[in-house]
Amino acid sequence: MFKAFRKQEGFTLIELMIVVAIIGILAAIAIPNFLTYQLKSRQAEAKTNLQAIKTSEVAFQAERGCYIGIAVEGVVAPAAGIKTVPFNWGGGLPPTAPGALWCLAGGVFGGWFADIGFKATGNVNYQYGVDSTVAPTVGTFTGYTTALSCPLAIAGTSAAALAVQNDFVAMAKSNLDGDPAISTWDSTVDHGANDCTTGVY
Repeated sequence: MFKAFRKQEGFTLIELMIVVAIIGILAAIAIPNFLTYQLKSRQAEAKTNLQAIKTSEVAFQAERGCYIGIAVEGVVAPAAGIKTVPFNWGGGLPPTAPGALWCLAGGVFGGWFADIGFKATGNVNYQYGVDSTVAPTVGTFTGYTTALSCPLAIAGTSAAALAVQNDFVAMAKSNLDGDPAISTWDSTVDHGANDCTTGVY
């Protein structure tokens, strides 16, 4: 039996190198895909929050009579080449003082997320804001398509509206991977959360 054990051979150096090479190739394929899936999962935040902002704006309009522009809140303004640092929403910015003349001539048409009853939970990876706008007329359809709203979201100022508006463009911006491109999502009364920069994180 001892002789039988001595005749057994181990792996050759070539075999070991082939195994290591295969593992390296699999890792080179799997790791980037895993990182991409990780970034995609973080984008779910923008979808969820923009849908909630849309619902809150619609409820505010039903009660007060106008959509309001909302100053940005969340992460520091995303910049090219700088990875976004998560922001703890906490209590959020305080609401406008009681007695504001919402949606009236000479009144208030811009505010904070607290004014429409929206509050993100925990840390956020996006900066959020809303521009009150006049919805365009496209053929017989009056409202926004993603082709029309995305450019507004990408260039959006999230500034307060100066007069009654009939629509809004809510936007979410981030730079999750720190590359030169900024990820932008939008939402309007006409459509839910939409990725304006597909493939950009």
